[in-house]
Amino acid sequence: MLQRYLLRETLGLYTVGILIFVGLLTTDLLSSLSGVLLRQNTPLSDVLQLVVYRLPYTLGIALPLGLVFSLLVTLSRWIRQSELKAAYAGGIPPRSLLWPALLLGVVVSGVALWNEGWVKPEAQARFDAVQYRIYYGSQLSGVLSDKVYAPEGLGVYYAQRIYPDREGARLEGVRVIEPGGAIWSADRGRWLEKSWQLQNAYRVDPDGKVTQVSLQPLPFPARFVPQSSSSGALTLRLPDLHAAARVDPSVRFTLARTYANALGALVLAWLAIVVGLSLRESAWAFISIVGLIFGYYVLWTASAQFAKFNVWGAYGAWLPNLVYGLLAAWGTVRLLR
Repeated sequence: MLQRYLLRETLGLYTVGILIFVGLLTTDLLSSLSGVLLRQNTPLSDVLQLVVYRLPYTLGIALPLGLVFSLLVTLSRWIRQSELKAAYAGGIPPRSLLWPALLLGVVVSGVALWNEGWVKPEAQARFDAVQYRIYYGSQLSGVLSDKVYAPEGLGVYYAQRIYPDREGARLEGVRVIEPGGAIWSADRGRWLEKSWQLQNAYRVDPDGKVTQVSLQPLPFPARFVPQSSSSGALTLRLPDLHAAARVDPSVRFTLARTYANALGALVLAWLAIVVGLSLRESAWAFISIVGLIFGYYVLWTASAQFAKFNVWGAYGAWLPNLVYGLLAAWGTVRLLR
């Protein structure tokens, strides 16, 4: 019964928490763009589109942080009204209150993964398009410049220009280096589903022999269509992100962070319930809310900076969850003694 009581109160406050964080993040977005919006006399319809298309990104932050807020505010009231003390005196162990929070964390993580992997990429691409139109008064050019891919075991693929379309992409200024050292060069080509098809290509063997081929397909295992967006890999859905990560090492951090962001809801819920059950004064609950959110944000930001300098590679995306997971495990052991 107490477990259901915890879930009921937490879920009620969870909606409030999500609305608070969505409101704060939306206000921050509008304030950061206010100068451009006013200078360009942006119509209200475009402003509303920016807010709506940014909502999945905002929810990606609000969903896990709302759990921290709702769990600690609920336990703060229990501590203030001595309900938690009465439960312990009645023989209810703290571990019996852990699993409802963990269950809620699992559910929210599942929703967050769906949002991160499918909803957010599409919304991000539309957000970029509206923002570009506001800034420059035109649509995105659709041109990607100086893209390098390194499919495992297939060498290096380079294109000076890529023009995405529905059937793949048009390539210009193509260079491909085979694992054995042979170099392919072509002025033009097509990015098909599982190959790059070069037109009027030249192949230079390691010994210097030159061969000209009018139409040459080269194996390229990625099945995603490149997107014309300023956000790059962030506009790729999860299946496409997996395909891109196989040929583009720079995408692997984005893929890892997609899963890490989703799992963060479970980790934050775990640490929040452990901290809440360990408190003796309700005032510390509000301090814990700020501390947990600020600490997670610092680690989340630091992991992205580490990735820029290739520190830990894609594994750096898991830094916030690793640190908070270890703290939650340590707190759980202490709580259950």
